[in-house]
Order: sequence, then structure tokens, then C-alpha cells
Amino acid sequence: MKLTIDLSELRTAGSLCLKCGSCTYGEWPENFILCPIYAHERSFTASPGGIVYIMRAILEGNMDYSQSMAELLYSCPLCEAADDRCPIISIPRPHASLSDMIRLLRYQLVKHGLVPENIRGLYEKIRSEGDYIRSTVALIVPEKIRNEKADLVIFAECFHTAEQIRSFEYALRLLEKIGNPISLFLDGGCCGSTLYDLGFWDQLGPLVAKKWKKMNHFNGKTFIFLNPHCQEFVVKRYPEILPDSKGIKSQHFSEILVEALKEGRLKTKRGGKVKVSYHDPCRLGRGLGVYEAPREVLSCLDGVDLVEMRRNRKNSFCCGAGSLGEYFPNFRQATAKERMEEFWKTGGDFLITSCLYCKEAFEKTLPDNEKGRIKDLFEFVNERTE
Repeated sequence: MKLTIDLSELRTAGSLCLKCGSCTYGEWPENFILCPIYAHERSFTASPGGIVYIMRAILEGNMDYSQSMAELLYSCPLCEAADDRCPIISIPRPHASLSDMIRLLRYQLVKHGLVPENIRGLYEKIRSEGDYIRSTVALIVPEKIRNEKADLVIFAECFHTAEQIRSFEYALRLLEKIGNPISLFLDGGCCGSTLYDLGFWDQLGPLVAKKWKKMNHFNGKTFIFLNPHCQEFVVKRYPEILPDSKGIKSQHFSEILVEALKEGRLKTKRGGKVKVSYHDPCRLGRGLGVYEAPREVLSCLDGVDLVEMRRNRKNSFCCGAGSLGEYFPNFRQATAKERMEEFWKTGGDFLITSCLYCKEAFEKTLPDNEKGRIKDLFEFVNERTE
């Protein structure tokens, strides 16, 4: 969605909501509840449709922005389940999804000075972090595969934690095993996705323009993404913000691993038999449509038995990591616990995911001696290949 859009442009879209519940439930005949807030509260107000009606009330002058509204809107984890399910809201121009509406309302809250304190702190951290990351993190591609003219470029941005850096290192080890020549895009800091989600749009445009100017040096090459939040934002939103950035070529790293395993360039090694389940990250699955590649990777590994959770693929349930408000106490933890309960019912040994935000959310529900049951896909594949 363009950063210049005005809330009034969504008046027609907002008027189309029928309270049908499609945004809240999954596909027939199971009709699983997919909206985490609704699953927690069972209230129409606490659902995507309810937020549409809040937007309508603002546009009609029947409601004003408030701190309580901010806490509710920042509690939504932006899992995109509603975007995938609602066939109506995005029809009229400017074709905004339900998640887009929430982001635009957050932008209005930022402009009204009603951002919760924790959100403001997160923004300040991201704003000041870029130079710090550039100066302290050594992300070095092994000499064996480093090639500045390579057609594949690994997108090395948004490394805000030690866990994210470790995941990058696992990816490099796998690329070294595969032998793929690779070059590196490393600018430091945030790609812009978090600022977009939080509603800090006035600060977003200059950041994206600066980032794209450097990315454009790799014109025509394919960017390999480890973080699905980065990939979805860069591939879908950069062209909306900067029209000359259309046609960005990208692959998620799981797709590289599938090709390498099937072609024999990455070899699985014998290991003990384990039962695993795969959790679909919202941005990788619903956002980018990448459901099968991680499953194919796991199925290619010797001794690994993949069992599905009750809600999976398009019907997957969010981990809750994106929820940053305090409108519903303990909502974030309760959402992760609900997903973990589904995993325990599979009898699996490990829960695998392709998003470190999901991994962290699940780990927080477990005692220290159980945290090893949650695995990053790249970490797990590195352990079981040679």
C-alpha cells in the first residue's frame, strides 16, 4: 500500500464488511479459528471485522483515536489470515487488505501521538541500530563460495539478535556444503518492514529509498532471503513505495535447499529417527505462498518423519510474536501456548519453523531444558547434512 494513501480512501472498502466471519475462520469443512485475537476473546470487536467497524466509526465521526484503541490495534499480530480469507474488502481501489487497514490506522495513531511506550521504544532501537550493527557484526561469506559476480545475492539485513546472526551462519555453512557461489548484500539495520508494520511511515520512505539505491547495484540478480518478514516487505512493498524497484527477483532459502537436496549437491547424512512437525510462519506462508519447500526439505532428510499439526498451511495458526499491545493481558504467550498444544498432540520430537520470531515465541512457553525442542529450519538441516 502506498505511503501517501489517506484513511478516507478506504471508506468504500470498509463499508463492504458483512460480518460474515470469513476473516476469522479457516476453510470449510474444518472451519478452524484462525484469528488469534478472536480465538482468545470470542468477541466481534476483537476480530478483523470488528477493527473494520472501528475504522468506519472514525471515518463517520462517531469515534476518536484513543490510547485504548492503540493498545487494541497493536495487539493484532498481523498474521494475514484475514487477508487470505476475506474475498470482499480488497475489491475497491486502492485494493487494501485488512492488514493494510490496521497498519494505516497505526500510522494515524503515530501522527496523533498515541503510540504505546513499548512501541516507541522499539522504533527508537531500530532507528539507532543500523550503524551499531554495521560496526559490530562480522558477516563474512566463506572464501570457497564468495563471488561478487554471482547470480545469487544473500540478503543480510535485520540481524537484531545473536539468534538471527547464528541462523545466518547456519545458512552460510549450508551454502558452503552446496558449493553455490554467492555474493552479499549487507547495509545494516532494518529493511523497513518493522517500521511499516508499526506505522512509522514518515520515516519509512527515506529508509527504503536509501536501501534500494544500494540494492540496485545487484540489478537482475536473485536475492536469497532468510527472514520471511524482510522478503515479503521488499518484494511486495518496495515497488509500492518506489515504482522503479518493480521486478525484484527473490527466493526463500528453503527453496535453495530443496533444489540442492534433490540434485544431490547437498547430501543428507544418517541420523537417528525423529518425528518433526513444521510450523508455517505467517509471512512465509500466507504472505509469500511458500508452504511446500520447507516440507520438501524435511522430507528429504534421512530418518525424519514429518507429521502435520491440525492447523497447517493456509489454515496455520499464528505464534503470536507480532502482537505488541497490552489490550489483552498475556495474549502473546497464550497464543504461542495454543500452537504448542497442537504440536504436543502430534507426538513430535521437534517443532521446526522458518522464522526466528516464531522460534522465540515458542521457546518462551517452555522451561530451559525443553527449549531445544524448537528448531530453526536452517539449524536442523545443517545438523543432518554433510
